[in-house]
Amino acid sequence: MSKGGDELSDLPQTERGRLLSELASTLATLPTDRAQTWRLGEAMRLMLGADGVAITLEYLSDNRVTLCVSDEVAAALESLQEVLGQGPGYEAARSDVVVVADLDGDADQRWPMLAQTLESRYGPLRVYAVPVHANGGLGGVATLHNGHRQPLAEPDDRVVFLANAVGAALVTDAAGHPEGPLQSGEGWSSRSLVHQATGMVMAQVRVTPDDALALLRGHAYALGTDIDGVAERVVTRSINFSNFDVEGD
Repeated sequence: MSKGGDELSDLPQTERGRLLSELASTLATLPTDRAQTWRLGEAMRLMLGADGVAITLEYLSDNRVTLCVSDEVAAALESLQEVLGQGPGYEAARSDVVVVADLDGDADQRWPMLAQTLESRYGPLRVYAVPVHANGGLGGVATLHNGHRQPLAEPDDRVVFLANAVGAALVTDAAGHPEGPLQSGEGWSSRSLVHQATGMVMAQVRVTPDDALALLRGHAYALGTDIDGVAERVVTRSINFSNFDVEGD
């Protein structure tokens, strides 16, 4: 199990770049008429070889909200956990650790009612609940599932990094969007820089404006900086999203 906040410390820059480059190319293949929350979740699902995914914010709060859900199984898994008040997602949210569970009625006895209900409807499931961080704290949980105990396509540290990079793109106040109102102390030059960088990312990897902005946020997470810092590096061409060359790293 991986601690949710430690994934940047040991993950090489080349691996961060590989994952973000693959995220960009995967987003470019998805239908543009779908909501961006679905697109980001679906891109992560495809990259990790999961059968389904859900991303839920404020997992332990009364303000809990599921931003994306890929299929009937993922929806049932989120709904049943909320009704029962227990499951791998709750454990991941409370412990800030990746939780892996085989929900087949026999292998995992931590949540027998959840396991038995899901197995009776969908057969045995392997579930990965991954803490998602935003603004320095736990923002939610990404829950991925596979049938027949199939593992994910990436090891835990890569899974955690990708979930948090996607989370950094999703867990964003609307006021932080370039089309939103200016924040206190935010200048038009900063806003213009983000617009310019967004346009350059769109041209580099042929994605929508929202996807380009999401990639900027994800890369800000990867570098441990803010979106203005990434935007400046894109505009000065020290970051190129078409091949994720990053000068000086």
